[in-house]
Formats: sequence, C-alpha cells, structure tokens
Amino acid sequence: MPDHEDLIAELRDLGARLAVPPEKDLRSAVRERLVTPAPRPRRARWWVTAVAAALIAAVAAVAPARAAVVEMVGDLLRIAGVEVRRDQPGQTLPATPSPLPSATADAGFPIGVPAELGEPDEIRRSDPDRDGRPRVVTLIYRGGAVRLDEFDGRLDTTFFKTAPDARFVDLPGSLGAAWLPGPHPVTYVGRDGVERTETARLAGPTLVWATDTVTYRLEGIRTLEEAIAVARSVR
Repeated sequence: MPDHEDLIAELRDLGARLAVPPEKDLRSAVRERLVTPAPRPRRARWWVTAVAAALIAAVAAVAPARAAVVEMVGDLLRIAGVEVRRDQPGQTLPATPSPLPSATADAGFPIGVPAELGEPDEIRRSDPDRDGRPRVVTLIYRGGAVRLDEFDGRLDTTFFKTAPDARFVDLPGSLGAAWLPGPHPVTYVGRDGVERTETARLAGPTLVWATDTVTYRLEGIRTLEEAIAVARSVR
C-alpha cells in the first residue's frame, strides 16, 4: 500500500484535473431566510384573512352607529334622535301646542310597554310616512301626567330640547341615557328636519335612552330612581 504521502500526492493530481464549479456564497441566502417569515399553509392563511375581514367589517358597522347614537359635542348632548342643548331656554312657547299629525298604521319598529306603569290610558300614533306608518308612538299614563314616546330615532333628530342641567346617566342595557331633571322646552322636529315651533311645549322631568332598535323618551316621572325603574321594566 502506498504511504500517506503518495496518497496525498495522487489526490492533489486528481483534483487538478477535475472540473469543479466555483463555491457559492450562502451568507446572503441565510440572512434572507432569517428575516423572512415562513409561509403559512394555505388553509391557515385563508382563515386569518377571513377573521381580519370580519373584524374590519364589525368595527366599520358598529363604531359609526354608536357615534351617531350617543355623543356630546360642546354643550350639545345627543341620545339617538333626541338633541339637548345645555343652555338657558330662550324661546317663547305657544299657549296651546299643536298636536302632531295622527297616523293609523302600525309602526315599523317594536313597541315596548313598561310593566311598572301597567296598561296605558291612551296610545297615540303620530307623523305618518307615505304608507301611514307612524314615526312616533306615545303611551299616555296617569291622566296625561306621564308619557312615553317611542321612535326609531337612531339617524334623525326627532325631539329638540333646551336644558342646562341635562346629564348622562347609567342605564343598564341601553346604548346611552340622559336625565333632564327640571321643566324644559321641547320641540318636535319633522321628517324634513325642520323644528315645528307650533308643537313646542314645556316638558317635565324626562329620561331619554336608546336601545339597538328604539329610542325612548319618558316624561313626567319626578325622580331619576323611579324613571330608571320604569325604563328597565319596558318589554
């Protein structure tokens, strides 16, 4: 057997005659793999995309709706379709306010009845659309001393009030609520957005709150505690 020096010499001679491609620099490829995340399986990538799209859609749908339902800008407080200007009343109210136009058809929103007040003395349907559906349904109690207005007021202003002591209150189950503890002027705003001064009148203590589908305006209950109890009993 040849000694190791002869073997080394033969290997060097063989290597000189072989065509070997130049050595590749792998450092760039390794760095790129380190900073580039590994691709997810196709099914996982689809699932992540679907969840992200659903979250974006939910935020886009809910956030603007809540901003429109409950907000306060300066001295203007808004609970759905009721706007309250927190300054001193300056308008002259008519001696006898005009009633709203009456309607006969059923409303296009669910009507709730407060168990705390029982059966209403009277039910009024007002401001109909072209199909006769009322924009406002009012339940009258205690000989007219208490009234509960109900309407789908999430988009348009329906009642406009002026009350310097109006404030937000906590009403579980609602999107927002406001309490107006003292007498204050209230004006009805028609479907065209115009304030009907002939319907303006002086209202008693009022609790206003909004749910997902209906805005409520409870007038005539003297204390906030009782008003909240009535509101929570609406079914």
